[in-house]
Amino acid sequence: MTGSARTGSAVSLRDRARALPRPGRSQRAKAEEREEHVRRDALHLLRGGRCAVCRERDESATRWLSYFVTESHTEEGTCTRVQASVGLCPAHTRRLLADASAPWLMPQLLDLALTGGTQLLGTPDTRRTRCPCCAAGDDATQRAMETLLRAFDHPPVREAVQDGAVCLPHLAVLATRVPHAYGFELAGSASAALDGERRETAWLAGTDEDACVRAMFHRRIDPLLLDEERHRQRSATSRWKADVGMDCCPLCLAEHRAARRLLTWTATATGRGGPAHEESVLCARHLHDLTAIGGPNVQAVLSENRSQWDARLNRFRRLLGEGRKGHAHTGPCLLSEPRCRACDEEREAVRRQAALLTAQLHDPVHAREYGHAHGICLRHALDWQGPQPPPVQEVSAARLALLRWEIDEALRKQDWHTRHEVKGGETSVSVRAPTLLDGRIYAGLPAPTEDVPATTTCVPTPTAYVPARSDDVAESRRPVNRRP
Repeated sequence: MTGSARTGSAVSLRDRARALPRPGRSQRAKAEEREEHVRRDALHLLRGGRCAVCRERDESATRWLSYFVTESHTEEGTCTRVQASVGLCPAHTRRLLADASAPWLMPQLLDLALTGGTQLLGTPDTRRTRCPCCAAGDDATQRAMETLLRAFDHPPVREAVQDGAVCLPHLAVLATRVPHAYGFELAGSASAALDGERRETAWLAGTDEDACVRAMFHRRIDPLLLDEERHRQRSATSRWKADVGMDCCPLCLAEHRAARRLLTWTATATGRGGPAHEESVLCARHLHDLTAIGGPNVQAVLSENRSQWDARLNRFRRLLGEGRKGHAHTGPCLLSEPRCRACDEEREAVRRQAALLTAQLHDPVHAREYGHAHGICLRHALDWQGPQPPPVQEVSAARLALLRWEIDEALRKQDWHTRHEVKGGETSVSVRAPTLLDGRIYAGLPAPTEDVPATTTCVPTPTAYVPARSDDVAESRRPVNRRP
């Protein structure tokens, strides 16, 4: 290389080095401006009432539903996600059913759910994905948590979180992600709030816009509990006939009836036969369902759940005090939830009802009777463990095939060119289909004869929670293609 070439190369490198931005007063000013902007965002987030993170999640889910009704139901990507999740979760499906502006959209949603579900029946190794509306809420939760974490060194932000601007579950997540000194301080303030028992259930478990609608459906289960009390001496076959004779999924019916019976007993039982301490530990969803029931034991159950949280917070603080050797266990210690007695009861009720169904169908007479029944819903057909008995499979296939025709007919008659045709029973498929797709939408009961109550018409209560974790499903590894 010549000398001039070397000199030119050196000059060019020097020029490029001078052109690079150097940290100076302007850079520091920009950094301070960004930091102040983050602090303002965090304080604005914390001043909105309720749990700031829960509120962001709920508002994001509401925006997703609104955009789905007005626009995104025509987008291929959205339709693929709804189809892969076999529709929306029960809570968000109820929101659409109660929306007076969305009845025309329900056949399209049911079409996507049925198409995705029937495809999954043929591919057992593929799982449903998460409800896309819930996923939008999860993304908003993550964004809100990141905003609080970036501004957590600001004293007003920390004080607002400690004063109850964030619910206890989200406070626990923050405590595991902030520096250890701040985490120790957060856990201490939460323990003090629990000891004083000055917090409402919404702070203890998070908020839930679906809780009041769920409570209305649950109250309709109470007559079934009284009927069981009056007919306790009936044979297993008589009880089985009564269950499969209802126009709903018998497994969903058993699931919700068992949980309702347990929660009613937990809330109202008196004397020495009342619930023990280990029987009072409930997940957030069932804790709010219990509070909606009311009864002399509700405060005792809430106190037991406060004690469980207090023990986890104290252990978290103790591990933080042990130094590095305890830091690896702090997150699992605080965020691992104890087993919920009501969730266990639901799973056991489904297992026992499925076993009874299988046993009864060995009798040819009962198998023929089951051919005239409603059959299990698509969700339980997907979750069935092992091979299904032939009558169960045949009835499910027949009901879903008829449902497919009704949905297609309802979609066809939405066209302007069919306005001269007679509207038949297929026009009510939007109300009847949920019992065949996912019986949880109506709390295991037959389709209601009146409209599904809207969330906004319920009296607001502090006992609220989000769509339950049991409504969540793992993300599928293979997305389902939309039916042409």
